[in-house]
Amino acid sequence: MITRHSAARAARALLGSADRLHPAALLVLVLAFAGLAQLAAPLVVTLLTALVTGAKAAAFLAGAAVLARLAVRVAATFPRPRTAPPASPAAPVPPAVPSVPTPRTAR
Repeated sequence: MITRHSAARAARALLGSADRLHPAALLVLVLAFAGLAQLAAPLVVTLLTALVTGAKAAAFLAGAAVLARLAVRVAATFPRPRTAPPASPAAPVPPAVPSVPTPRTAR
């Protein structure tokens, strides 16, 4: 099984012996690393974009929290309205259209 430790040891050994490599082999090694970098670039860009998006979202939510707290503090400075006394029972409201007597209601 390839572990991180064994991969690091192999990379150190490979890079340590790079000065003893044939120039063509060194060119192949450099091109392989360049190819890996080209293949990893979209992933790196995606991860950086996700990181920036997360930071923007966190800043937006923090700003919203600050504004909400400020709104609560400002609202607390205004006096509360006094409650009105309970209204007495109102008289029945007359209908908007007078009722027309019908044979059933005429009695």
